[in-house]
Amino acid sequence: MPTCTINGHEMHYLDQGEGFPLLLGHSFLWDSRVWRPQLQFLSEHFRCIVPDLWSHGQSQTVRGDGLSLERLAEDHHQLMQHLKIDRYGILGMSTGGLWGTMLAMKYPDEVASLILISCSLSNETASKRAEYLQLINAVETQRQLTSEQLDALVQIYFSEQAQMLYPAVVETFRFDLMFLSPEQISGLVSLGRVLFQRPSMLDEIAAVRCPAMIISGDQDASCSLTTTQTMHDLMPESQLAVIENAGHMLTLEQPVQVNPLLVNFLASIDEVNLDMSKLVFI
Repeated sequence: MPTCTINGHEMHYLDQGEGFPLLLGHSFLWDSRVWRPQLQFLSEHFRCIVPDLWSHGQSQTVRGDGLSLERLAEDHHQLMQHLKIDRYGILGMSTGGLWGTMLAMKYPDEVASLILISCSLSNETASKRAEYLQLINAVETQRQLTSEQLDALVQIYFSEQAQMLYPAVVETFRFDLMFLSPEQISGLVSLGRVLFQRPSMLDEIAAVRCPAMIISGDQDASCSLTTTQTMHDLMPESQLAVIENAGHMLTLEQPVQVNPLLVNFLASIDEVNLDMSKLVFI
């Protein structure tokens, strides 16, 4: 993977395909592989920039008081500046949608479109925030994840159907988390505290000027349909789609439903020239 040095840290990213640029941001505790079912066809028609978030995948660990969603947005803006890309669409999954929305609001002349997947722009409820912080504090003390904690994370990220249909994907998720280095765990703990104590963005999102699509799974344990409906109501240029039989990881769980939605939406963007007759979903 190529790298870009941002504020003294190396960010790894994929750069695949040609065409109108897309910046794809993954969720917490994952990496660029979460987009694998989409990259197979998107990279045939778009230039896809897919970074690993700090402390994830191959990117360097970043921790400390300076870590914030605002910094994540600015860091990804610097990545696009490094690549000399000044107009692009964003596909943000969960955490990727948080910094992606900030990027769209701060740089409206650069962001042509915004797709939010499994992303809640509200703050966490008090009970969920307490649950997540308790988990993070325990992991920080242990410097590893126990089998019970891994089981709990699987329940948060995957629908019951996905756990039965895609056991290899679930086991890969568990395996990767089992073998995190102490340095990675430290970085993930720092980022987790930022994410789970974040303020709501709902009062700000009417400022998103570009066309937007919100995609949510009907069985997502961490992003309620009530919240995504509220987001849709508050974003005047948005569309809303609910994926059946999908949890938080719907790009992996239901690509057959997700992929056509992405392409149909992206094809409607002014700068995109896409011949739908030549499109083949994999």
